[in-house]
Amino acid sequence: MKRILSVRGDQASDILGILKCVATAEGALELHAIHRSTLEALAHHLFQMEIDVDQLQASIDDAGERVSDAGLRKEVMNMAGILPFLEEENMEARIDAVAHLGAEFDFSKRFARELHGLCHHAIMELTICMLRPASLTSSRSFSGLTLKFAESVIHADGDKKTLKRYERYEEMEDHIFGKVLTKYYRDNDFELPGTPHAPFSNGLMYHDMHHVLQGYPTTPLGETCVLAFDEALINEDLGKTLIAYVAQFQVGLLFDSSLPLWKNQFKPDIVIGAFERGGLCNTNFVKRGFDWTDLLEQPLNDVRDRFGIPLEGAIVKGPEDLWCGDMGLVGQRDSKDMVDQKMRWLQRLFTKLNVKHED
Repeated sequence: MKRILSVRGDQASDILGILKCVATAEGALELHAIHRSTLEALAHHLFQMEIDVDQLQASIDDAGERVSDAGLRKEVMNMAGILPFLEEENMEARIDAVAHLGAEFDFSKRFARELHGLCHHAIMELTICMLRPASLTSSRSFSGLTLKFAESVIHADGDKKTLKRYERYEEMEDHIFGKVLTKYYRDNDFELPGTPHAPFSNGLMYHDMHHVLQGYPTTPLGETCVLAFDEALINEDLGKTLIAYVAQFQVGLLFDSSLPLWKNQFKPDIVIGAFERGGLCNTNFVKRGFDWTDLLEQPLNDVRDRFGIPLEGAIVKGPEDLWCGDMGLVGQRDSKDMVDQKMRWLQRLFTKLNVKHED
């Protein structure tokens, strides 16, 4: 989803004005602070411009004339789809504005119906979208990921060669990619890949490499940033999944039942900055079959430089920063922003099978 990153000038102003219309439900609502900062982040990171949000002018009625390219329309719709889920009040009104925008862009009403379903805690077609990033970022099909969990339960998983390789990375100098990756596992108290009964470490091994290469921790914000980065990097449309993750981590709406619900985790400048960084990256390491072997034995900063990934915008920038972030270990986090709920089976499985225990 890179097309929007090349937009400049009047077209950029038109898009921002249209998005402001969605944020305000076409003028019916005051512009909330989170929407203001999101529009400012979009202007800065996507369009390379500074704006006075109050001066933005546009109407959804003529949006089809202002944005005529079909591919760009889809990307604008994906950005618009995030806006209803940035604050808890008036989600329905903002989704109606998204529906109006979709009609002006000649899209079906299905997208708006899905957003309304998410708004009412209903897992609908959007749920299917989680399969795509799971497959892409882990280089496994969803059935393959499920198999990892099944293997761990019957003690049939693990790979001695993989584990030995990661143990060798752990002996390398601190600036080597593989060594930083092992610190990622240790900071999170995860078992190393190849370890028996560690389904997440084994099933999401490549996804973890994305975290380290991009510089994002395993917090809700970090996970959202990885998805935003990957979406800008590849030609696949992950927009609906990004919308759903924002909803689950910002206003606590259920999308993926394996993930806990959070509030107030969306930081516009950081997430939209992640999208910008993904657009700057010159190497599609998300593609299936990408070979990481040699890269893991090279300095991490050299790999980032070669791929065109700036350190600016990363959350984890050096060895003093923890890869679990400032919330503590996954499965043990307790925050005022975490929505109170009964622990789900996958969380229990995560804690039991993927967290390192002392003998």
